[in-house]
Amino acid sequence: MQITWPDPAAIDWGTALSTAQLNAKASVAGTFTYAPAVGAKPEVGVQTLSLTFTPQDKTKYPTTTVVRKLTVHKAQPPVRWDLPSAVLQGTALTSSQITTAPYAIYGIQGTADPASYMTADGKPLGTATTAAAGTALVQATFVPKDSAHYISSVISTTLTIAPAPAMAAIDFGDAKQTVQGFGGSAAWYYNKMTDDRMNVLFGTSGADSLGLSILRLRIAPADWNASARTADTGQWTAELENGISAQARGALVFASPWSPPASLKIVNADRTNPLYSGRLDPAKYADYAQYLNAYIRYAASRNVKLYAVSLQNEPDWDPKDYESCLWNADEMTAWVGGYGAAAISGTTTKLMAPESFYYSQATTDTLLADAKAASALSIVGGHLYGGTPNYSGAAQKLGKEVWMTEHFLDSVNKADGKTSWPTSVDDAIAMAKEVHDGLTLSQYNAYVHWWLVNSNDATPTGLIGTNNKPTYFGIGLKHFSYFIRPGYVHYDATSLPQKGVRVSAFGTPPGAADSKAVVVLVNENAADVTLTTSIAPAGRSLTSLTPYRTTANATFERQPAIGVSANTFSISLPAKSITTLVN
Repeated sequence: MQITWPDPAAIDWGTALSTAQLNAKASVAGTFTYAPAVGAKPEVGVQTLSLTFTPQDKTKYPTTTVVRKLTVHKAQPPVRWDLPSAVLQGTALTSSQITTAPYAIYGIQGTADPASYMTADGKPLGTATTAAAGTALVQATFVPKDSAHYISSVISTTLTIAPAPAMAAIDFGDAKQTVQGFGGSAAWYYNKMTDDRMNVLFGTSGADSLGLSILRLRIAPADWNASARTADTGQWTAELENGISAQARGALVFASPWSPPASLKIVNADRTNPLYSGRLDPAKYADYAQYLNAYIRYAASRNVKLYAVSLQNEPDWDPKDYESCLWNADEMTAWVGGYGAAAISGTTTKLMAPESFYYSQATTDTLLADAKAASALSIVGGHLYGGTPNYSGAAQKLGKEVWMTEHFLDSVNKADGKTSWPTSVDDAIAMAKEVHDGLTLSQYNAYVHWWLVNSNDATPTGLIGTNNKPTYFGIGLKHFSYFIRPGYVHYDATSLPQKGVRVSAFGTPPGAADSKAVVVLVNENAADVTLTTSIAPAGRSLTSLTPYRTTANATFERQPAIGVSANTFSISLPAKSITTLVN
């Protein structure tokens, strides 16, 4: 009689035991009794799991007890930090001037450590210069009251330094990150989208065109022959067709697996499908690298040159009814450090991780703290479900791109009892606020929405409807994606010059022959706002700016140009509006 029970991967406190940990097998029939049982939530520390196997035929086989050790880490609290009010240029900066403080949700108590306030690059807060108007990134450490179960968590926010009350400033001499683009997902799109649809999504010439420049594909869990190192590539073909069309329109294409093939997993017996949940078998780490490499090469043979490939979609989310695979930070670090280079070997494709469900900073920090893993990794990806944009100091220090690779917003018009609803200008503003915060605070290099097209027009979450007309979510994103082209740079600006007004600035790189400028203004207030903005042109000749405006009554409507005099312009922003200015 033989009993096999893999060493369970570490979990975070609060995780209930399941067959992901309690998954022993025996070579003969019998019953398995675990202590603690399925559903128990072990305490923090190294805990003992016990299995008693009672064979069906007790005359031939003895009852056997096996133990395994399980490491339970402290959990990371979900922390938020609302944008504070602006401070005036020239002010001596102290933590007491910051009008908001970090806090945790879901009833988790705690406070920010007063001594932890500093600039995002780790300098004391007093060294943050307010001599120039713009935006300072500041961070603090949230210390949970329940330190036995939660780790302290670093959180960032943007502090606006205004040249005068209710006035904004833009500095085209202070370049931040390069923007790779904006996009959405075609996961599970087995049919090739029509040219009309692709032109709306990725074009820049039609009235409804969104100007997207990134497409995310799903890597279907194709059957894998480990001995021949080949996959059933027919399972990949259909979804790659949209990659061909998007790439033909100048888009970057990257791909994410929702699950490895079942043959490479330790499956979760609680699920109805081996592709749901489970973990990558450590004995199959090399096979998984070869599998991803095979996908990259097959995509190239179909004329899809992948910009990046992710090792796993949402490794920290365990749904019951669709493809998934769980990884903890230690497993991911071991695979990326040991096998990540092999996954992209012989290609120009970049490796992305971790694509956390809620943009887990702790997982990112663990990955990047390992020299081998950090060397293999080019892009830090993540989602915003249950999370908010946050600055990754570790990624910035190591020069890694940071991408938001999936999120969607529910419409403000959604309500209990309703079976259908339209999108509205409030949805466009919500989208624009999230993109703004991601680009200015997190300094994302890319923002990628979830599905491109509504799965159900009655309950819209996509960027366009099935009629190829933009939803207000699409319109909100268009205010960035249409004019901010791949390779443009984010420049410093007063991100929140007054309550309810957001300002962000972009343009061609310093020294470019065509000095393009793009300014996005979001007014979420219920009243009109007049905003005066000063510009440090840094060699750009700006004499006028043309507004494109969305309100409750108009979408992306071109307005008469406004003048720029003595490097200053003034503009009236209607209530609940988004305005993009271009030269």
